[in-house]
Amino acid sequence: MKLQIESPHVEPDKKLVKLVRSKFEHLGKKYDRINRCDVLLRKEKSDVQKIFSIEVKMEVPGTMLFASDKAETFELALDKVIHDLEHQLRRFKEEIQEKNKG
Repeated sequence: MKLQIESPHVEPDKKLVKLVRSKFEHLGKKYDRINRCDVLLRKEKSDVQKIFSIEVKMEVPGTMLFASDKAETFELALDKVIHDLEHQLRRFKEEIQEKNKG
């Protein structure tokens, strides 16, 4: 799986990049047919609080999955995005199994 992490206007620290890589490697072990993941990390400006957003486009054979979230930290947003992608991958695998049975 090819993993590309982009973060315009913000330099993510090494700990965050390592965490992102680790989470996506784990997803890659659960589903080995992931071709590519594009991860976009953004810090959004707000007068009241800092808002961190993560958007992920995940390419699997025949389709593109997408998940995004905003939270007070990148780590919280990442956890929600990973959970969403795991759910989408599970559904995708089930659909493929159903097509192969039928």
